[in-house]
Amino acid sequence: MITRFTFTVLHFLLTASAFSASPNILIIYVDDLGYGDTAVYGHPLVKTPNIDQLAKEGVRFTQFYAPSALCSPSRAGLLTGRTPYRTGVKSWIPDNSDVSLARDEFTIAQLVKPLGYRTAVIGKWHLNGGLHLEDMPQPRDFGFDYQYGLAAWVKNEKAEKAKSGKLYPDNMYRNNEPVGQTNKFSAELITDEAIQWLSTAHDQPFFLLLTYSEVHTPVASPKKYLVQYDQFLTDESRGDPWRYYMDWADRPNRGKGEYYANISYMDAQMGRVLELLRQSGRLDDTLVIFSSDNGPVTSDPQEAWELNMAGETGGFRGRKRYLFEGGLRVPGIFRWPGRLASGVLVDTPATALDILPTIADYLELVLPEGRAIDGQSITGLLDEDEATSLERSSIFYWSIPTPDGMEYAVRDGWWKMILDPDGQPQYLFNLLHDRYEVHNLVQREPDRVKTLRQKFDIYRASVEG
Repeated sequence: MITRFTFTVLHFLLTASAFSASPNILIIYVDDLGYGDTAVYGHPLVKTPNIDQLAKEGVRFTQFYAPSALCSPSRAGLLTGRTPYRTGVKSWIPDNSDVSLARDEFTIAQLVKPLGYRTAVIGKWHLNGGLHLEDMPQPRDFGFDYQYGLAAWVKNEKAEKAKSGKLYPDNMYRNNEPVGQTNKFSAELITDEAIQWLSTAHDQPFFLLLTYSEVHTPVASPKKYLVQYDQFLTDESRGDPWRYYMDWADRPNRGKGEYYANISYMDAQMGRVLELLRQSGRLDDTLVIFSSDNGPVTSDPQEAWELNMAGETGGFRGRKRYLFEGGLRVPGIFRWPGRLASGVLVDTPATALDILPTIADYLELVLPEGRAIDGQSITGLLDEDEATSLERSSIFYWSIPTPDGMEYAVRDGWWKMILDPDGQPQYLFNLLHDRYEVHNLVQREPDRVKTLRQKFDIYRASVEG
């Protein structure tokens, strides 16, 4: 049976023609990196020269949002341009779960393949219960020619059993086949694989989704980066640097140095990829996008495995798993010389949901009909020769079960409202005057609450109805 959506996709595939100026596309999506975790976003200690250079050569957003405050739904939103509840992914996906990105979702990889793009996801996937589950949708089902990396986060069975050991991942997969034992930390493995993949078929444009698992727990970095932040380590960390992370709950504090080191390690590894493209003459022909899947794990741990993390939100309230700004606002950097502005700071809000429609706009492609796309093109905020302006067609909308009992958040202009699972408003903030969400105006602004609630109800019905 050919549905309207199937027909639209078939028509799209048949009518798409090669676009002579198709840029390469590199999306670097990192894990749990906070808004304030890099030097260019204000961290006073952590060194991130490659991320800083991207911002210097491109467009940096001060109000860029993840699709969710957790990893799996954010990745679903990034790839599809759709708010995660539409995609079948509502929270993080446990191992061997039957939850996955729905098979009929349409991703960035499927968007660009008709133009002759090579496509790969190298790094963390976390859009199903495991890369070994053959009966579940896998990267190849969403337009990716090549896959290498982790289902979710770094594991090492020997280290777990021995309570100590270098966390060289033993849960990597290449094209859904287990890799087995490795001899490097995760970010270096991912970078090595990306460089190898990028070093072939220079005559085709590429789309690479490069998804580092750093700085998700457990963090693990080579000694040279730990030494760089030695003053922020404790004797516990120096004396037993490879202590297995699940044992931290009954051990002395390890300091913030391990977290700082992991950010700089990740930055250095992504820098290797960018340098390969620079040396091969392809970097300036590549649309590079850098962001994080959600806010950080801060020094306020809520689980045993979160101890000794030191994520920075830039002062914003909340953290990973919460709908306050600290859980949702993330770094957002776009670089494409000659087409995008350079060294520009954009204060207009945008979201990773906007990435798919923006790419479609640059490639002069029409998105398939028959499904809601929640993001919208932000070329007007990015292009060198256009005014920095954008009229949003709808409110910003987030949904995820949270530890504090909230489930929804919306933003309209400077107003942001957070609601409980029943859709009852619990918080209202004016971010223009209260960017840190200190003053709850839900009782003082009944007319504003009513207006935003009406917009929320309409949007929620379109998502969940």
